[in-house]
Amino acid sequence: MARRKDFELDGALALVTGAGSGIGRQIAVELARKGSRVIAVDLHGDAAEKTAVACGEVGLDGEAAACDVADVAALGDLAARVHADHGPLDVLVNNAGVGMSARLTDMSVDDWRWIRSINLDGVVHGCQVFGPPMLERGSGQVVNVSSGLAYTMRATEPAYVTTKAAVLALSQCLRADWGRSGVGVTAICPGVINTPIIDGARFLGGQADVADRARRAFRRGHPPELVARDVVVAIRKDKAVVPVGWEAKLGWWADRLLPLGGKQAVARRGL
Repeated sequence: MARRKDFELDGALALVTGAGSGIGRQIAVELARKGSRVIAVDLHGDAAEKTAVACGEVGLDGEAAACDVADVAALGDLAARVHADHGPLDVLVNNAGVGMSARLTDMSVDDWRWIRSINLDGVVHGCQVFGPPMLERGSGQVVNVSSGLAYTMRATEPAYVTTKAAVLALSQCLRADWGRSGVGVTAICPGVINTPIIDGARFLGGQADVADRARRAFRRGHPPELVARDVVVAIRKDKAVVPVGWEAKLGWWADRLLPLGGKQAVARRGL
């Protein structure tokens, strides 16, 4: 397959989920700064509206929509409205996600369903409802936000690691499939980023004792602007997998170079 020319973001139609704060907000603003028309989607409509306003301050006026990505019917309705008003997306960023720190035996079935419904199902839903028109047209870029923990196992985060590893695997499968039709797929794998995700995360069982330590660590993390800039480069260059931050890059190479025993030693350390 011939190498694609750099993707043109000026004038592109982009939709970002989880755009009300953190990484999603910065991705939306950065895309607007590059000339894209941005639709900011978030569970909280007021937060999406604020992001849309921020997009308008640096570029074209943004749009906002309140939607729960775990609700495939609601996301399908949103897709129908977007396609009726604008046509197929040029860029889809499946960013919405939540955190959870808990050993498997401390989790309930509802805890698992909660994190899976957003981190994994939300990405699948986004691809299902927005992907087909992009494929039919034969162009576009899908960005799925995974995590540096997608390839760095942790004894204390089996649910989060599993959902993010699944997003990475899904992205690579779709890239192999959709790339033949002209739609690129990228997995972004951030490390520790200073965002509000930690405030809504669930700390269960013995992990409740490390919640404050985790919040301090995230406050010292990389700025979300770093992820946004890497997302722009990934879209333009159709990159397959992009670790963001030194710890995510270290984990990427450690996963390839460490023997299994070494990986298990890292996993047992936890937080």
